[in-house]
Amino acid sequence: MARRTQEQAQATRQRILESAAQLFAERGWAHSAMQEVAHRAGVTRGAVYWHFRDQSDLLEALLDETQLPWQVVRPLPSAVQAGSPLALRQALVRLGTAPLAWLEASVPAQRLLCILGPWSVGQGHQRLVEVQQAHRQAGLLCFQNALAQAAAQGALRPGIEPAVAALGVFALVEGLMQQWLRQPGAFGLATVGASALQTHLAGVFVG
Repeated sequence: MARRTQEQAQATRQRILESAAQLFAERGWAHSAMQEVAHRAGVTRGAVYWHFRDQSDLLEALLDETQLPWQVVRPLPSAVQAGSPLALRQALVRLGTAPLAWLEASVPAQRLLCILGPWSVGQGHQRLVEVQQAHRQAGLLCFQNALAQAAAQGALRPGIEPAVAALGVFALVEGLMQQWLRQPGAFGLATVGASALQTHLAGVFVG
């Protein structure tokens, strides 16, 4: 009996989180109310407050339980970094495509990025800014390290600065994500992203 009660409580909590994510993405965190979350989830306001202290607590839970696109980006393995210019370039294409594919497939990530996005009215919450910056910086760092290694091996075209090239790759990926979120389904995010990265990096790498 106790186990069933725990399962029901967990199911209610997840329903509340799902409803909050939908509402925050549509209206922005600052323009939503706990009563509206309760109504959308089909529970009482008391049930919402049983699981979450306030809207900030709800947002914290969403941030903790949703994996964002830049979180799936990982540094290139040493063996790949020591490879040929072509192998490095292809690895960077995969590196840049990974967050695009994740966003395209993950509805929770799409909703959370709408909350985090520059057009969201909820952007004033400090936690939003901190999370956004931390994940973006981690993604940019992966590109910087990979391109610095490529430069050390002579794999970049003359005059190409690794830091500038990394910023260009990052901006391309970030821009595609933001454009796709404004028009979901207008184009294949991962497919278009891979093609755009191939084109961009062809002008960065030798060969």
